[in-house]
Amino acid sequence: MPQHNEHIKKLIAARRQVVAERRQVADALSEPYKKGHTENMRTSFIAVQNTIEAIDRAIDDERVPKL
Repeated sequence: MPQHNEHIKKLIAARRQVVAERRQVADALSEPYKKGHTENMRTSFIAVQNTIEAIDRAIDDERVPKL
């Protein structure tokens, strides 16, 4: 089980970093519209959010007891 907990800890640390990245992208999105830049930030925000959701699923999977 210790290795199992290490995987979860690493996933949680990764999630923390990606959430920080999402905050930076959200800050950029809150700035006045700049053609090209704003669209890139929207795309980045969606990619970052998808990554967070994937990490959440991985954490849930690691917590499921394995047979």
